[in-house]
Amino acid sequence: MSVIPTIIYAAELALAAIILFYVVELLPIPTNMKRVCQALIVLIAILSVLGMLVGSPVRTGLLTPPNLSSPFSPSLIR
Repeated sequence: MSVIPTIIYAAELALAAIILFYVVELLPIPTNMKRVCQALIVLIAILSVLGMLVGSPVRTGLLTPPNLSSPFSPSLIR
């Protein structure tokens, strides 16, 4: 596990969490709902960094192009 990419990943998540934290503060919703949303933002950021540290694989199935040579490709099923 590389330290530099982990620090960069954590910094990016921290910046995004800080921005979202204050954007939620501007929403016209009840105060208790704001606190719940802010707590969820912080929890997601913490769990994402912990997941990276543990080494859980990132699911990129929707982001990668389909393998056309696969026998399960929809274009080959008739």
